[in-house]
Amino acid sequence: MRVPRHVVEARRSRLTELLLERGYLPISELCEELGVSEATARRDLSALESEDRITRTYGGALGEFNATFTSFRERLRHGTEAKGGIARAAAALVKPGMKVYLDAGTTAFAIAQELRRHLPERLTIITNNLALLETLGSLPGAKTIVLGGQLLERQSVLLGNEAVKAAAAQEIDLAFLSAQGMTDTGLWNSQRDIIRLQHAVMKRACRSCFCLDRSKLGRTAPEHLGAWTKVGTLISDLSLPELRQAGITLKPGTLLPTHS
Repeated sequence: MRVPRHVVEARRSRLTELLLERGYLPISELCEELGVSEATARRDLSALESEDRITRTYGGALGEFNATFTSFRERLRHGTEAKGGIARAAAALVKPGMKVYLDAGTTAFAIAQELRRHLPERLTIITNNLALLETLGSLPGAKTIVLGGQLLERQSVLLGNEAVKAAAAQEIDLAFLSAQGMTDTGLWNSQRDIIRLQHAVMKRACRSCFCLDRSKLGRTAPEHLGAWTKVGTLISDLSLPELRQAGITLKPGTLLPTHS
């Protein structure tokens, strides 16, 4: 039985909206969200790609998120002083023999550079951040593990089910994570696959540290990452009074301030 054209168009419009909201979706999630077979989902994706409404990827599709999100290199130019202070405070937590996870983002890049200057012995670094590889690859005596997944080139990261599975198999002593915003309700990030990977990392990490400068205060993003009760350590150039003024109450010992 042939599906009416208006039904097909409505479904494809919904597919486009989902990609705009979440940035990236694998085929399995598209099928679940739309209630269609994999063959139908792939036909819809092909049609939307031919109209330049989406970008196809292996096993899924990207919406405008990958094309419009500020590139990694562009973001490196901003907030360098605050990120430097956060990086120094973060690197001070790293001890010899640790297995350390570095998240996507420019603050993780600053942490990697700080570790390069003061490298603990027998360090293992785990990451999905491809922009770190040149810095990490030149660290003498350090081991680097790169999580596999779908490449989002502008962000220089690997995401998706493969990355989540790889993270779930790791032993992590210390994880340095990022977010796009923080409000009184918790932390926010740009898309669901980033948060899925972060949750997988947090489950495996003995200690998870969110590294956020003051530019993130009062900002939200499309996806809620988690409440403040889930945050082990916040490394920030913000003070406790500033956080309280924004309605954010942290458990004692959660905030690690910087001295940038």
